[in-house]
Amino acid sequence: MRAWHQLIGMSNKNEVHVFCLTDEVVQPQDLEKAKAVFASVHVFNLSKIAVLTRLSLAVFQKIPFQVAYFSDRKAIEEFKSLVQQINPDIVYCQLARMAEFCRDIENCKKVIDYQDAFSIGLERRIANEPWWKKYVVSMESKRLKNYESQILEDFEQRTMISEQDAKLIAHHLNTSLQIIPNGVDTDFYKPEPRARVIDLLFTGNMQYEPNVNCVIYVVDKVIPLLTKEFPHIQFVAAGMNPAKELQQIKSRHLQLTGWVDDLRSYYQVSRIFIAPMQIGIGMQNKILEAMSMGLPVITTTLANNAIGAIHGKEIWIANTPEKVAEAISYLLNNTELAINIGHNARKLMVEQFSWDKQNAKLIRLMDACVSENLLTESISEK
Repeated sequence: MRAWHQLIGMSNKNEVHVFCLTDEVVQPQDLEKAKAVFASVHVFNLSKIAVLTRLSLAVFQKIPFQVAYFSDRKAIEEFKSLVQQINPDIVYCQLARMAEFCRDIENCKKVIDYQDAFSIGLERRIANEPWWKKYVVSMESKRLKNYESQILEDFEQRTMISEQDAKLIAHHLNTSLQIIPNGVDTDFYKPEPRARVIDLLFTGNMQYEPNVNCVIYVVDKVIPLLTKEFPHIQFVAAGMNPAKELQQIKSRHLQLTGWVDDLRSYYQVSRIFIAPMQIGIGMQNKILEAMSMGLPVITTTLANNAIGAIHGKEIWIANTPEKVAEAISYLLNNTELAINIGHNARKLMVEQFSWDKQNAKLIRLMDACVSENLLTESISEK
């Protein structure tokens, strides 16, 4: 989502060429939609055999597994050949796992979008992983932490979604990272008057460990504190591919939806959005969407740090099961307050978190990169 909205924003005033990798079949209609927007779109299909080979070799190396997964030699050669043909002013690299494609490219400026401190995200997951996965996740976390630091000086500019994650990059120049938050399409996600038939809503990819952890946290630790006052309380977790751990939950209060074509249909009929995230990093898009829809959101300090919403005005912060349950009860029983928080949340999204606003920051950063490059060339010529 971040990549798509940023590319759309950049293409309004710039010639944008897209190079991307896939290990899945790309539907022709999707490819044509992209080609209609950008100057060119180049898709490299990853071979599963080659991926497995690289991952096997990575066991004996220091490279992060996620970097090895994507660093196909033929793909890198094809990308560098494309760069020579296009001769771009800027190469914009999304995620550290793609850094091998462009970290040593010369004659143009390079910008890397770290997005989040993924190494720390992995580190926070270790305690919740089964014993047989702890070693691998710990190894990947350490490797990625080193790699995030190693590549930093290979790029002229570096961006991050939140300041709290920027500080977690283990490099003395981490203060140089530019903060470009995620945005939300406030025209798409906007309040719609509907009957509120769902008490509590949570959305996201239900295979993603922080989301799985959050749903289990709500069902096991929060809902039991509410059933005496709200015996029929309903908690809907809407999102694709519910993990086996979620499917095995036996609770009459939980509903798993699986894939949803348009999540707005759930935002529109819910009273409260809850996302008391216990692990994870970065900025939660689900929270931005819910706030843009005018829903009151209950979350944790961990999740709100990247957003900076004001507790009690634009969002509700609750860091323990007891506080989450207390907040749910309070907002369910105080409809006017819940509505006001939703209104203020919507206002915050429109004023500070629209994609137009975030893309304007990114484009200013890229313009400054190009201007600096042109200035350097001019001085060299003189």
